[in-house]
Amino acid sequence: MNWLKQLNLLRPRPTSFALCLVVAALFTTAMATPSAAAPAKDTQLAGKHCTVVVEPVKSGETASRVTSQTCSDAGTAAVSRSGRTLLMTWYEHAGYGGDSTDVYGDYGPCDADGYVLSTGLWRYSISSFITYNSCDGQQAVLNDGQSAVYYYGFGTPNVGARANDNIGWFKVWDAL
Repeated sequence: MNWLKQLNLLRPRPTSFALCLVVAALFTTAMATPSAAAPAKDTQLAGKHCTVVVEPVKSGETASRVTSQTCSDAGTAAVSRSGRTLLMTWYEHAGYGGDSTDVYGDYGPCDADGYVLSTGLWRYSISSFITYNSCDGQQAVLNDGQSAVYYYGFGTPNVGARANDNIGWFKVWDAL
């Protein structure tokens, strides 16, 4: 008798075949959907560059309303700049590095009343910022909602240890 037939190696066993099918199905599923196992990123911070458009603070409100928000990996988020004024750019790292968000105003440059900008999910990410269009006064209110740090001028390459990754909202205005 043929020794291979004696060992019964040429005829697959039903349990071995079923086990191979299960392993193959799991492998195929894992390879077909790699993002299913990865944790979902927050949509606001998923892109390398975001754009937010706000209105000035209206009577009876505490912050400027966000009218639109977009993010992209391409370095510039798509936004219609028609009639909008760049107010501020937030950066993830000191020295204006890392991911960023541009904040535009729907109603022109900063004036004495200015804009109040909630940082949303950026509240734990801002390490530097630049302001534009007469927004030379900045009050950064920390995440505790009470403490504040004041900045003047247009470029802040390092917000300092107290405010780093700890800014809940900004008030920006024309200080001059």
